[in-house]
Amino acid sequence: MVAVGNTRRALQSAFDVNLRSFAPVRGLITAVPVIAVFATGLALHNPRAAITMAVGANLIAIVSLVGAPKLPLRLAILDAVGLGLSVFFGTMTGAHPWLHAVLLVPWCFAAGMAVVFGQTQAVLGTQAIVAYLVLGRFSGSALTAVHLGLLVTLGAIVEVAALLILRLPPTLRFQRAMVATALTNLSEYATTPAEQSAFGVLTNIDAAQRVLSPLSLFGRSDDRDLRAIVDQARRARLDFTTLAGLRTRLEEIDPSLVHEVEDALAAVAHGVSQLALTVRRPRHANTWRESSTQLRQLIDDIHVRLDTGSFDADVETLMAQILAHLEALGGQLRSIGNLVERDASDANRGAWRLDVRWGGLSPSHLRDNVDLLRDNLRRDSTAYRHAVRLVVAVLAATGLAHWLNLPRGYWVAFAVAVILKPDYSTLLRRGVGRVVGTMVGASLAAVLVSELHPSYALSTILVGVVAALAYTTWPASFSVSIGLVTSLVLIMLSISTTNSVGTALDRLIDVVLGAIISAATYLVWPSSPAHGVRQAEAALFTALARYVDEVLKYCFHEDADDKKISSYSRSAHFRFATAETAVARSLDEPSATRGDPEVEGGLLSSGLRILRATHAMRFEADRGATTTSSQALENLRRTLVGALDNLGEDEPLGQVSSPRAAFRVAGIDLSHQDAPASIALNLDEVVNAINTATDLIEA
Repeated sequence: MVAVGNTRRALQSAFDVNLRSFAPVRGLITAVPVIAVFATGLALHNPRAAITMAVGANLIAIVSLVGAPKLPLRLAILDAVGLGLSVFFGTMTGAHPWLHAVLLVPWCFAAGMAVVFGQTQAVLGTQAIVAYLVLGRFSGSALTAVHLGLLVTLGAIVEVAALLILRLPPTLRFQRAMVATALTNLSEYATTPAEQSAFGVLTNIDAAQRVLSPLSLFGRSDDRDLRAIVDQARRARLDFTTLAGLRTRLEEIDPSLVHEVEDALAAVAHGVSQLALTVRRPRHANTWRESSTQLRQLIDDIHVRLDTGSFDADVETLMAQILAHLEALGGQLRSIGNLVERDASDANRGAWRLDVRWGGLSPSHLRDNVDLLRDNLRRDSTAYRHAVRLVVAVLAATGLAHWLNLPRGYWVAFAVAVILKPDYSTLLRRGVGRVVGTMVGASLAAVLVSELHPSYALSTILVGVVAALAYTTWPASFSVSIGLVTSLVLIMLSISTTNSVGTALDRLIDVVLGAIISAATYLVWPSSPAHGVRQAEAALFTALARYVDEVLKYCFHEDADDKKISSYSRSAHFRFATAETAVARSLDEPSATRGDPEVEGGLLSSGLRILRATHAMRFEADRGATTTSSQALENLRRTLVGALDNLGEDEPLGQVSSPRAAFRVAGIDLSHQDAPASIALNLDEVVNAINTATDLIEA
């Protein structure tokens, strides 16, 4: 049943298209070099050169879209050189099938291991295999191999150069759209259930900040208001996240006040959503001031209820924190509103560009990369298992195509290279999306070519239109974009083939076979997600240990570093999101390798409780809710940090010191008149969450 449900969801997602994500300017700019090299090759009456260069440019275009909004220049150059080398070695060994297949082994293994460095690097590895299989399939002399290798590298370099040179004067329409998206997601998060993660909001805020960087705007100063809006949105997200934890605890202590708090959050959400519309469409009239007034009234009404004295001390303490965060959100709403009204409104959409900084090549960074590879060269590593599966599956696809004598059998191995993924959920989703996209794209190309019988000139026009559409739709739908890329490649190939319908049908059959081989290879030797999930959870608790440590130093009047606190907060958020993703993916794995969903969900919940309670202590300390340190409080801090560090071990040991016992001893100091009640209340939540996580791991 789980497999059927996963397949159904993957099929549904293949037809999802987010029309608001279309990027026509980026699509057109990315397509220009593909058109240029293709047209140049045809003008020289060299169809093979036209196809080779255009494919090289297309591969760089794809990796630039994967790496958006910024692709490091060093990776773009590495990809261009890697494509050329792949074609060179493929062509040199093409006359010796056994040698050609043997050389695939290190190529595939290296591509598989590249996943440890990130998605963009993994795509680079896959493209090296594609270039080797597709462009390097013809045998030839050393001179021919060099010639073809240089052609594909030239096409790739032209694409890289275009992304550097075709930098239209950047305007703020694109940046405004990104900021508007971040505000929209922020407003939606305000009224979501308390257990909802805020990582998606953080990702959108980070994306908005990236496109507003000085590098991407060439030092322009007219983005200052948008930057300030993003800063306010980031702060508001922290308040919403903290309030989510406080709301959960309020529901447990006194649900009668939850409705008023939710009404106040709804007022903030409405105001922020109105401002998001104005950022996107400056002429849009909004009612954010009415929302601000409504929020003020709701806060006053809550104060009136609390002044009746009918609530116990814990409720009053908790509500004092909630009201402080609501007041802060009111200030942020007013600040964003004023900034939006002042913001310039007549900018046009700007172009995305390469990140020209040549970083990541320092000796220490290279050593870290080598260490990372070495650490993953083990049987239980997801990357290692993926690399081995990729070798086996590509060789099996090559052998099957040869045995069946398929006319374009190299597409089977090509399909395996691009479909096979390190985890089952991504493999299923991308596999279904690629099959659906190929079906539509191949049909489109067959119809266009068979009906139009295009000349070189018309072929160039078709390539330009389809390429622009493919790159425009990339952020909106993987299936649609990959279908258009399929059409693009088939239209290119049509200048050197006569049977366009047969070519399209072969492509579809080969992709289906590749998808089947990919799925079968994974299911025969799946990656157990247990180790990866445990690593992600351990990293989460380690990050929480650092965050809790710095915040408690702040609360106890010890030396505290604001930059460290902010850095540890971000790290904890990202680690939580990573753990959440790892757990979600593990639940999509075949039943034999899945973990216990109750345990994994409980650990995530405990981590989120700790994160939110620590947020609450941090913000209360900003408002002066601190106390003087003592031996008992210092021991409590060390005990909590030690317990979290223990949870951060791959194999946690039993607790040496009890967080609850340390909290009980420190209770005397926390009950003093100068110790704000909020500290004890939040520490109690941290202690409970740590004990819950420890019990789950030891069970």
